[in-house]
Amino acid sequence: MKSLRLWLVFCLSVLTALATNWPIPPVTSVHPLGNNWGNFQNYGGSSYFHPGIDVITPDTAGAEVRAVRHGWVKAWGTIQADLHYRVAVCDTNSSYTGRAEGWLYAHVDAARWHKNTGDEVQEGELIGYLVDWPLDATFDHCHFARISDTGATWMRFPNVTWWFIQNPLTIIRPNTDNAVPVFENARSSNRFAICRDNVNNSYIGPTGLTGDVDIIAKIYDKTGTTTGDPTWDELAPLRIEHMIRRADGLIVRPWTRSVDFSNRLDDNCINVIYKDDNTCNSRGDYDYRDYYFIVTNTDGDSIMETTDAQGKWATASVGDGTYWILVRAWDAYGNSTTDSMQVTTANGVAMEEAPFVMLNREFRAFPNPSPGRTCLEFGIGRTAGVKLRLFDNTGRLVRTLADGRLACGKHQFRLDGLATGIYLAELELDSGDTYRAKLVVMEK
Repeated sequence: MKSLRLWLVFCLSVLTALATNWPIPPVTSVHPLGNNWGNFQNYGGSSYFHPGIDVITPDTAGAEVRAVRHGWVKAWGTIQADLHYRVAVCDTNSSYTGRAEGWLYAHVDAARWHKNTGDEVQEGELIGYLVDWPLDATFDHCHFARISDTGATWMRFPNVTWWFIQNPLTIIRPNTDNAVPVFENARSSNRFAICRDNVNNSYIGPTGLTGDVDIIAKIYDKTGTTTGDPTWDELAPLRIEHMIRRADGLIVRPWTRSVDFSNRLDDNCINVIYKDDNTCNSRGDYDYRDYYFIVTNTDGDSIMETTDAQGKWATASVGDGTYWILVRAWDAYGNSTTDSMQVTTANGVAMEEAPFVMLNREFRAFPNPSPGRTCLEFGIGRTAGVKLRLFDNTGRLVRTLADGRLACGKHQFRLDGLATGIYLAELELDSGDTYRAKLVVMEK
């Protein structure tokens, strides 16, 4: 947890150095958001990811839209009538026809002055005015997104081809958000819902789990700057991850990235990320914001893919017993919340008979680097044949630390008296899996 927070702080410091201001004045002040990158949306048609952030400003005639970076206007047009005109400003000049990145500013008033295709704009320059939003008399808003496209112009309206490639909240600054994401019960009094893998309306209770299941969490984020409407303040978090561990503390699934709304959105994945059936009914419109995330639909990386739907918790692979499911949600500014729920499995498989599971993928040496003395640590999910060997940097075998069967649980092996240098520890299991850890020994 501490190392992850330090990594997020480092990433945020780098992003701050590359930060951009807000697209509506005051550009150096925080604004409320009415929708977030990746929010579930459905206004009576097909469901989709909200492809941007909606920066809210009071309903006042003449709200300005200002460029957040220097660039060239590649597109000016509408995808749907007068309310949906937009300016696309590319980082690269108009003579470049390959894929390039840029910024999208939507809901710009076509009846008032605005920049046109081919115009060059400077950071902070006025590029247009927000249209008066007639669907609600209390606010106007700029739909703001990081996009990419190809061609000298990006004028393919109404069927635009640009990709929505990066969450603006990973770039936009300043921000004073200190509000943590919020968990709600996903099903009745249960914190998480458990459903048959990729099956709608096939839910089971938390006791006696069998077979392959999905774990579903209901989560929303807040920015700490209100729109004035508590429903609109409920936004999608930036990132969700999950862990599964036995009641005795042994980890059967280490922290695994479940959802990541940092990068490109793909509407083909809407039902991979969000559960939307009669029980876990994801909604996103003017009246409702309910986000049910299928946290097990993942291959652990940050890329959104339809193949992530193959993810699941194979409960029969861990043996019958009591387990804790932990889910953690982060926002774009490092605020996080963790929640948990206890479950039991009942597949008729004893712990010692369960298929092999590596309980700690972080097969590790610590401290590392070390002044002459270190330990190797790992955990296994059942009694297994183990071969643990240490090699120097030329590939020569230095020591065999274990060559036989070890019991289910955590194991540590001390290494003393090693000469200064770089070593490779190799753990080979009777399942055929091999794990490696590098260690550095320094002079005492």
